[in-house]
Amino acid sequence: MQAIFLSCSKATVRMAQMTGIKGFIPLLVAISVIASPALADDLRKQLPAKPISKERPAAAASAGETLAKREPEVRPGLAGSFLSGRFAKQNQDLKEAARFLTETLAHDPENAALQQETMRMQLLAGDIPAATVLARKLSANRVQGDPLVACLLMLERVQANDFVEAKRIIEQAPTAGLFGLIRPVMVEWIDVAANPRKSVVDMRASIEKAGFFAPFLNYHSALMNDVLGNKPAAAAAYMKANIDPAVTPYRVIEAIANFNTRQGKWDEAQALYDAYAKANPQSSLIAGRLVPAQTPKPLVGDAKQGLAELFFTTASILFGEDATQDTFLYLRIALELKPNLPPAQLMLANLYEQVEDYKQAVATYDTIPEGSVFYRRAQVRKALNHEALGQKDKAFSLLDKLADRYPDDASALITKGDMLRDAKEYDDAADAYSRAIERTQPLSTADWPLLYARGISRERAGDWDGAEADFLQALTLQPEQPDVLNYLAYSWLTMNKNILQAREYLEIASSQRPDDAHIIDSVGWAYYLAGDFPAAVAKFERAIELLPDDVTVNDHLGDAYWRVGRQTEARYQWERVLNFKPEQDVADTVRAKLESGLPDFVAPPPQVSAEAAKSARSKPDAKVQ
Repeated sequence: MQAIFLSCSKATVRMAQMTGIKGFIPLLVAISVIASPALADDLRKQLPAKPISKERPAAAASAGETLAKREPEVRPGLAGSFLSGRFAKQNQDLKEAARFLTETLAHDPENAALQQETMRMQLLAGDIPAATVLARKLSANRVQGDPLVACLLMLERVQANDFVEAKRIIEQAPTAGLFGLIRPVMVEWIDVAANPRKSVVDMRASIEKAGFFAPFLNYHSALMNDVLGNKPAAAAAYMKANIDPAVTPYRVIEAIANFNTRQGKWDEAQALYDAYAKANPQSSLIAGRLVPAQTPKPLVGDAKQGLAELFFTTASILFGEDATQDTFLYLRIALELKPNLPPAQLMLANLYEQVEDYKQAVATYDTIPEGSVFYRRAQVRKALNHEALGQKDKAFSLLDKLADRYPDDASALITKGDMLRDAKEYDDAADAYSRAIERTQPLSTADWPLLYARGISRERAGDWDGAEADFLQALTLQPEQPDVLNYLAYSWLTMNKNILQAREYLEIASSQRPDDAHIIDSVGWAYYLAGDFPAAVAKFERAIELLPDDVTVNDHLGDAYWRVGRQTEARYQWERVLNFKPEQDVADTVRAKLESGLPDFVAPPPQVSAEAAKSARSKPDAKVQ
């Protein structure tokens, strides 16, 4: 099994690590479940941690299903409210969009397409009662093919403990797409609610047809039998849901560990967490050592909570940049059934980040209780949202408090270092990373980015010896890591030192990432310094195809054109650099080149042999002269 997300960006992966919702369902990329016929807007950016993999040395700056859209009919008199609603939705203001669409619907109350659009927007905005009223109207008018109508009506009946009617509604709902795959699970959970004395849940027939979806069904089968008190059936299903700790969601690990501790099997629960931690060393959800104590409450205590878990895990299937609104819909229903569901609250807050509603994200993160394993991660994300709101003092204050409260946790310090580095406060960033490194000892393979980030900060702050030591140590943790090789090698090139070693490192990095524009540019600069200007031109032209608006690449290509006699093209590239409004020192250098061209080229001498370079790379504290 592989990742479950529709759009698995790096930021999405980070969120998956936070919530522990990875591993289920790899082949659902094209499936939409309760997507509105008219909800296919582009999403705004995610709020990721600060990237480090594509940064340049400081010297670089100076050297160079869902368904097809179907618009409701809108009469001229309704255009104002409708277009206002559209504008609000496109700008991800969910409450305003719901208000405008509700106003539009008041002028045309029998418009079924507009009813569907408004129902979805009301649910996205969290107004479940208003959405349910429209679901009833759509059902009464026999609107077909909309699983969201069935979900809302089922939710209403479950909340009223009318499980017979709830089951009938879902059994008559459409069977297409992902909804068709989860419908049997929903029916079983409702049946458990209706028959709390039921002896066992047997979902083998559905599981046998589920393919890659089978672990998901096994997980819910285990939870159902757990709720019913059928321990042997629950244990067997839990085992089938956890086939590999490298891909099993943290939520499943948490549920199995919870089950084991309730049976007094604390050692087995600890072994599960240990296996997960070993397979996922970068996860922010590594649990501490378990201390046998009072028997915990079940993770899922009854059938209503089971339905909430079902809607949450289904939302996790859709969690990705191309399915924000669908994910919102499922999370709203999950949290209506179980308001205190921390992984769902964490995901909901992250979705608010995606639509840039940072205030609501902060408020949602604050709903996660301190006793939850998700609390610390939520508070770190809260700090990032304060930063996005321009409240850096609040962000730093919160991160400092977290660092003091949890002296064994480095995440708050790492995030603080990222923020300081982004603000170009490099000395302070390096200090924050150093404190994080102290808490992370002994460093493991997964910790190379921490050394890399501190190395960048030190290099930008003018501490090259410290930076070089960090980069070399990072390579001992992750040999031949292309980002580190590129940054270190390019730095050497800009200082005219260790030329042969730099070229070797760049060849290794390029072999691993042949289409990385930054690495290609660095290779081109190595050719340039060696005096092979035609080869340099070829590399820079390739890099600029991949990264046309990069200041350094354009500057380098201009230099290379000048050296091969293409002076008009060189000046064009330098003028492009100025159009990108580079930093002042770069702009001054480029203007001087436009005025006078380049001086005669003098190749720097190589300072070490390739053999010496290989030897140096194996030493964590090597200082290559």
